[in-house]
Amino acid sequence: MRLALPALCLATLVSAAVAGGSATAGPVLDDDKNKPPPPATADSADCATPANDARCRALGPVDPAEPPEVEVEYGVGVRVRSVWVPRSVLQLFVERAAGGAQNYGVGVDLTRRRGPTELQLGFEYEHVTVGEGVWINKGDNIANGDEIDYVLSPEHSRHQLGWFTIDAEISRMFAVRYGGGLGLGIVTGELDHYNIICAPGATNANPEPGCTPMRFNGQGQYSEGGVETQVAYSLPPVFPVVNAILGLEIKPTEKMTINIEGGIRTLPFVGISSSLFF
Repeated sequence: MRLALPALCLATLVSAAVAGGSATAGPVLDDDKNKPPPPATADSADCATPANDARCRALGPVDPAEPPEVEVEYGVGVRVRSVWVPRSVLQLFVERAAGGAQNYGVGVDLTRRRGPTELQLGFEYEHVTVGEGVWINKGDNIANGDEIDYVLSPEHSRHQLGWFTIDAEISRMFAVRYGGGLGLGIVTGELDHYNIICAPGATNANPEPGCTPMRFNGQGQYSEGGVETQVAYSLPPVFPVVNAILGLEIKPTEKMTINIEGGIRTLPFVGISSSLFF
């Protein structure tokens, strides 16, 4: 059976991402008292009256002060995140889920910072593990003979589903850090299951042990001619990554930041990251 799990495993994927120092003028030294005053220039307030218009034209246009430049900094950092999808969310896409999904990801950030604005290029890898057990497709009724999918854990399938992501993110830093971005995820490994015909008496509300495969001491029969056959879901090789973050920034030193953050990274996440700037 082709469960909506690829859709859900990646349905939650789809349902569920500028300038150095400032210059300031110091006080005039006492030795400079005898120096001639600087040449007069047109003052914008004086030029506001018609009577002074001729004098302003003679003195020339106002020379506005140049805005102070903001130093550009570059940083390298690491991130650790916990990504999860609750069972209740998964069951928006299937009749029954064996459990939610939770996993950890680790990554590296390359950051360009100018003032309160950061542009990050991130690389992250995550394992993806969903609940092992009986999954029932939306609209199926096992009491009427519909098959179920018995999803296997990496321990029992010997395969680990995961993905590697590359994303770009723009964020603003004040007391609160917020931002968003886009990226691309590349699927690695696979997610495996058995197609099972449930024993008489099993129902959607009570599928075990009638839908549990014989390998796990259940009464379910393998649909592929009664032979134990492990089947991999057909998942897309790549998928879009959408970021939206909200968190707090802590600066132990001028050149170091620690960010405690959460949000959406295609899937909900919470995590912590730290960067050093130079």
